[in-house]
Amino acid sequence: MLLAFLQGKTTSKRNSPLMSVLLSVPIAELDVALCVSSGQVFRWSRVDEDWVGLAGDQMLIVRPRGSRWSLQGSNDPIALFLHLFRMEVDLKQVHTQLLRCDARWEQWLNQLLGLRLMRWVSAQECLFSFLCTPANNIPRITGMIERLCDRYGEPIGEWQGRLWRSFPSAETLANADEEALRQIGFGYRAKNLIQVARTLQAREPNWLDELRTLPYWEAKQELMRLPGVGAKIADCVLLFGLDQPLAVPIDTHMWQAVAKWLLPDLAQKSLTERTYRQIVDWFHERFGTWTGWAHQYLFTAHLLASKS
Repeated sequence: MLLAFLQGKTTSKRNSPLMSVLLSVPIAELDVALCVSSGQVFRWSRVDEDWVGLAGDQMLIVRPRGSRWSLQGSNDPIALFLHLFRMEVDLKQVHTQLLRCDARWEQWLNQLLGLRLMRWVSAQECLFSFLCTPANNIPRITGMIERLCDRYGEPIGEWQGRLWRSFPSAETLANADEEALRQIGFGYRAKNLIQVARTLQAREPNWLDELRTLPYWEAKQELMRLPGVGAKIADCVLLFGLDQPLAVPIDTHMWQAVAKWLLPDLAQKSLTERTYRQIVDWFHERFGTWTGWAHQYLFTAHLLASKS
C-alpha cells in the first residue's frame, strides 16, 4: 500500500518551485536503480543519494530510503512516479502469474526483486529515443539522447547546479540539420530521426497515440512503415510507450537469452523475420497478456549476466 505525506514546496525550479512529498513504498515493490538501468528508459541519472528522471518536460527526483521515499517534482510528483513505474500493478501478482505460466521464471524473479515494467509519458519521445538504439549499447544511447536534449531541448529547471532540459519536439527534430546530428554522435541514425519527425508532422496530431487502440499486430505494422523502424523498435514503442502488453522487443540480448535458456533449437539459427515471429508467438502462447513483463525479466537477466 502506498501512502503519501505532503511536505510542501522546496527546491527551486526555473520559474517555479518543486513540490516535495514523502511516499511509503514497500521495499519489495520497486528497485529504482534496477528499473532505470534495464534498457527501458534512458534519461535517469544518479546524483548523490537521489535519482533524477526526465520525462517529456517534467523532472522527477526520487530519494529511496527504506520504505519511506522522498519525491520532488514540478507538477504532481506522485502521479508522475505512479505512472512511470506502473505502481498500480501489484508486483506479487505479476510474479504469481509469470510462475503459473512458466516455472523457469522463478530464478529471474528471485534475482531481480523490485524490477518493474516502466511506462513512458510520451510515446513520441519513446519512439525517437529507441531510434537511437540499433547497433548500440545503453551508455552510448544515454549519451546520445542527453546531447540531443542539451542541443535542442527546452529548459525544464535548475537543480543541483545543473540546467535540465526537455526532450525536443517532433517539430524541432523535423527542422534539425542532419550533419549537426551526426556531429553529436548519431551517425546514420540522424537521417532516420529527421525523416520520422517529418513523417509525424504530416500525420494527424494524435496518430501515434491512437495506435494504442489497435490490435497488436496491426499497430506494429503501422509503426514499421516509419523510416528506420523495424520490428524491435516497433515493439519497444508498443511496450513502453503505448501500453501494449503483447509486445516482445527482440534485440541481441533477448535473442541470446531465448536461444540459451528457452528455445535451444534456435542456437544455430539467425534472427530473421521468421525466427522473430516464432519467439513472439511462443511468448503469446505461454504468457498471453503477461508477455511484456515476462520479456523484461528475461531481457534484464541476460543483460546483467553479460556484464558479469
